[in-house]
Amino acid sequence: MKKRHYFIINALFLGLMTFSALMVIQFMTGYKPMEAIAGIWGKHEVEHVQTEACSDKLPLQNLSSTDVSSLKKLSVYQQACHSFATDTVMVFFSMAADKDQARRYAIEDAKTLKAFKQANVRPLVMIEPADKNGKLLDFKLFANGSYDFATDAYFAQLKSEGITSADLGIINPFPEANLPYWKNNQAKYFSPAVNRYLTTSRKYFAKVETSVLLNSATYELDDFNWENGDYNSLLPYVKDIQPGLITYVGLQGFPWVARQGGNATIFNAAEFLNPLLLQEMADELQTKKVWYNTGTFSSKYTLDAKERRKITPSQRKEILMTIRSQAELMKSKGYEVAVNIFAEDKSDSSEETDWSYWEGEDPFTSQDTVLLTTFIRDLNTNGIDFWLFDK
Repeated sequence: MKKRHYFIINALFLGLMTFSALMVIQFMTGYKPMEAIAGIWGKHEVEHVQTEACSDKLPLQNLSSTDVSSLKKLSVYQQACHSFATDTVMVFFSMAADKDQARRYAIEDAKTLKAFKQANVRPLVMIEPADKNGKLLDFKLFANGSYDFATDAYFAQLKSEGITSADLGIINPFPEANLPYWKNNQAKYFSPAVNRYLTTSRKYFAKVETSVLLNSATYELDDFNWENGDYNSLLPYVKDIQPGLITYVGLQGFPWVARQGGNATIFNAAEFLNPLLLQEMADELQTKKVWYNTGTFSSKYTLDAKERRKITPSQRKEILMTIRSQAELMKSKGYEVAVNIFAEDKSDSSEETDWSYWEGEDPFTSQDTVLLTTFIRDLNTNGIDFWLFDK
């Protein structure tokens, strides 16, 4: 055999080995090295998609000029929708541990609330039991009244800043209190903490709309393994909340997939947004206004290429369809229903999940944009409100 034959055979062998290795990398990580290599020499074609209007309503004005990031984001969603997208946007506030801190927080938060008012957007205010530095506040101390003075000072200062009940939108203290990362978040402390906090808020804002939000899966206080949640009744958390204190009841749940190498998935909203859990809470609290806090991801475990998992647009579409089905089921039972979609890209955070539907500020470069705008349109068609979190 001639030398050039050896060379050709070896070259073919090495080529096949390289191709096989690249295919294994793509299968294990979701990363597409062949596309990256082709992109070095080839001209990158930007994908452009077309979307239909999400509603018949005109888009909101005065969003692009605001300093509030979530309102700026809403303007991009309106571009994707070619119309109005929503006028309820989730925002996160912190709780204070003393009077001085409470007054400072109120002055800062009042600026945000006024920006929402100027944009004609209702804030869905999630008030977490942690200060702005991330220090957790003890549920037991909220339950026994130790923080009442700080809560009173906070709402009194908001009042003096000119904030009204309508400006506050919907306030939701102690969100997802049955998740393991809050301090001393036992079920027995939840109702009294909520009673104290919201009773104080109504002292200054008699007409403010209120909400509670619990996660569909409950965990032990020291269990941070997300596979170990139990879909138990949430009545132990809400059964002692004062009648008439709650306007809205929310249930939180998200799809999930195991890390690379695992096969477990939770993609059906009938499981992660169990409607029976939401219905029994709403009935206990004597309200017909309910909402889901949820979302869909394009990728998880994004900080480690070896463990990263991606899902296809068709899989994401199926998840959104199951979410819509659960919302429609609750509406068929006589409830007023809203779905809040969590859509922030958290790839670079400890959450290591991309919940967004497009990159940057151009929504027309992603197939997933069509999934979301169709979802919003279908909700509107069925009389279900769409709410949003992104920033």
